[in-house]
Amino acid sequence: MNAYKQILVAVDLSGDSQRVCRQALEVANGNGASIFLLHVVEIIYQVSVASEPMFYPAFEDISQNEEELIKLSKAKMADLIRGLQTGENVRIESDVISGIPKAEILRIAEEKQTDLIVCGSHGRSGFELLLGSTANAILHHAPCDVLAVRTKKNTE
Repeated sequence: MNAYKQILVAVDLSGDSQRVCRQALEVANGNGASIFLLHVVEIIYQVSVASEPMFYPAFEDISQNEEELIKLSKAKMADLIRGLQTGENVRIESDVISGIPKAEILRIAEEKQTDLIVCGSHGRSGFELLLGSTANAILHHAPCDVLAVRTKKNTE
């Protein structure tokens, strides 16, 4: 197995993120790798199909909501990192950005010259699978190896 030196860990900041991070830490400890934790805040814009397109909420509200979501996510990320027990040789960096998760994760993986992407996979099926998943997109388009950590199926 190739030694991994730069591991990108994509987290959704749910309760499953701790499990995903623990798996990444095991790999990192065994390889002396650095970890880059990434959370992508997905902002969904609603567009009206009226005769004149209107965006809801107003542009000012969108950027304000995005800033609030990023601030909240950064606090959750800090809590996640505090809860991790890292080895002596593991350096952890993190970032919270906004965008389309699968696109941003793949972009950052290339930018950081990542050797391995670790992400959670809910194992959805049926209609949920037809809609596509972030883990599936990463698996098929990543510029490096991918470790998909099975997490509990979301029943909400």
